[in-house]
Amino acid sequence: MPSILVLEDDEDRTTTMKKVLTERFDRFKLVFFDNAPETIAWLKENPKEAAIICLDHDLGPNRQVGDAVFDPGTGRDVVNYLATQTPLCPVIIHTTNDWAAPGMEMALTDAGWKCSRVIPSVDLEWIQAAWVRKLKGLIHTES
Repeated sequence: MPSILVLEDDEDRTTTMKKVLTERFDRFKLVFFDNAPETIAWLKENPKEAAIICLDHDLGPNRQVGDAVFDPGTGRDVVNYLATQTPLCPVIIHTTNDWAAPGMEMALTDAGWKCSRVIPSVDLEWIQAAWVRKLKGLIHTES
């Protein structure tokens, strides 16, 4: 089953995204991560499973995991990995970080990936409007 892969650390966004995806994209497996290392590991293990990849940039501060400090990285870490891979699906960047987004887009585009951007707003309506519209368009053109 093809997957929609989402990198997002905000719980409210994640909850809304999962609800919308479950309602409108039921033929896809949903794969969510809140950190770059696990996202990259999944991509390495499932290189052809993603039908679309959705990336946030800022993933919060380091976290305490047991006795160790865990760095969640950033969406740019995932982009850097993808830029070394053969493009297989579209990528949507959904970040409010106006400094990081252009570099993410440029790196993906230069590596041959089909890439788009959705700019989140303060509320979550952008998920049900702009983000879903972008998903539908990109998944439809890739099917």
